[in-house]
Amino acid sequence: MPAVDARAWTLKVALSQRPWSFVASIAMAGAFVCNGLTPVVVGHAVDEAIATSSLGRLGFWLLVLAGLYLVAVGVNWVARYMLVRSQQLVSHDLRTMVTDRIQDPRGFAGRERTAGGLLLIASSDTARVGEIVMMTVMPVAEAASITYGAIVMFTINPWLSVATLLGGPLLVIVALRVGRPLQDRSVTRQQAMAQAAATAEDVVQGLRILKGLGAILTVRRRYDEVSETAYASTIRANAAEARLNGVTGATGALFVSALGIAAGALALQGSVTIGQLITVVGLTQFLITPMTMLGRNLASRWASAEASGQRIREVLGADFERTQEGDAARTSHVIDALPPGLTVVRGVAHEVVSRLENLPRARVVVAPHAADLFDGIVADNVHPDRSVAVSALHVACCEDIPEGPDKRVGEGGRMLSGGQRQRVALARSVAFDPEVLVLQDPTTAVDSVTEQSIAERLSRRRTGKVTLVLSEAPAWHAVADQHLSVADLLDLTDGLAGKESR
Repeated sequence: MPAVDARAWTLKVALSQRPWSFVASIAMAGAFVCNGLTPVVVGHAVDEAIATSSLGRLGFWLLVLAGLYLVAVGVNWVARYMLVRSQQLVSHDLRTMVTDRIQDPRGFAGRERTAGGLLLIASSDTARVGEIVMMTVMPVAEAASITYGAIVMFTINPWLSVATLLGGPLLVIVALRVGRPLQDRSVTRQQAMAQAAATAEDVVQGLRILKGLGAILTVRRRYDEVSETAYASTIRANAAEARLNGVTGATGALFVSALGIAAGALALQGSVTIGQLITVVGLTQFLITPMTMLGRNLASRWASAEASGQRIREVLGADFERTQEGDAARTSHVIDALPPGLTVVRGVAHEVVSRLENLPRARVVVAPHAADLFDGIVADNVHPDRSVAVSALHVACCEDIPEGPDKRVGEGGRMLSGGQRQRVALARSVAFDPEVLVLQDPTTAVDSVTEQSIAERLSRRRTGKVTLVLSEAPAWHAVADQHLSVADLLDLTDGLAGKESR
């Protein structure tokens, strides 16, 4: 993928899947030309077989037509496969880049970014930019089709060939001029849709609180406003696109009709044969698609991809909220100051957690009280190495989970109980085995017997390594190597206070 600030970023993204996209271009051009050869074969069959009543020549041209059909099917399959494959790979790479940036612990600086807006960028915007690969495939095939049509026309009448070569660029110019409003409206539409998605996401996340506050009607009015704006923006953008399609379709139809009429006039004068007239009429029907689609794609697909690409680059190139993670010496100094073994911290330690979260994730893991699980089996949610995952699940006392490590958890862990979800999340932190592990109330959803077992197993597993447990549960106090107050821990992490303020 090109750098975020690269010139012609969208074009470079479209070309990022070469040589496979080039293979798709060549195969698609072959498929188009095969379709264009059909009227030529039919024209020869009329002149050489129908007009002369030759069954032998008729059989020959039927075999040629069948072979042409098989070749067209083969190259079209290759073209479509390579095109879809390239589009999906581009979308996948962009989705991965966007989600990696969203999950970066350094966060976003400046403007607030909502979960709904980021979700729209990571899904629909990346898919729309992925579709731009088509612009490296279809224009090649369309240009090849027009060139081929002009060559065949030249063998019939040079003036028909000149008209064909002039008609393609003319239709592109018309489409680009008519499609100008679509470019601006596409940007407005996607911004409005992002706002609507962000509002809906926020409403769903806070629905229970909103009901408790009796604010449902207020939120509904707010969502109605942003939804109405998104609806109006979509209508305007779709109207511009419909106008583009109508104008290009009508212009293309008039152009090929003029070619057909000109060929008919030449046939009446005896300048072309009946078979050649059939060839010209068939070619005009074939050429209308590449002639109109070339300009239409440039005006509509490219505009949408540019708008989505701009939003993706805004996320990828956004400044970090925490730009300094501290040098290695400072980090090592703070980690060395923390006591080895399992330490229970008494009191509310939000400030300490905030400081420790600024340390490199490769060395310090601050496990939240409530962690999300992704759809899949338990083992995959813990660690990619099966043996490591099983060992960590044992530490977290997950033996009572039905089906064990192979149990599917569902999106967000909905197929597990609250206690099971909490223990699987704890196992994930244990499996990572960082230098410093900070656990915030890790066993609030389990019974006291299981809590005692988890505390004992974790204490043995983390022997000699720094483990801070922020909990008032007696089980953790019973196995702790030492106890610290929040004030004591603040003194130990005092070297990070300056970073937090930045």
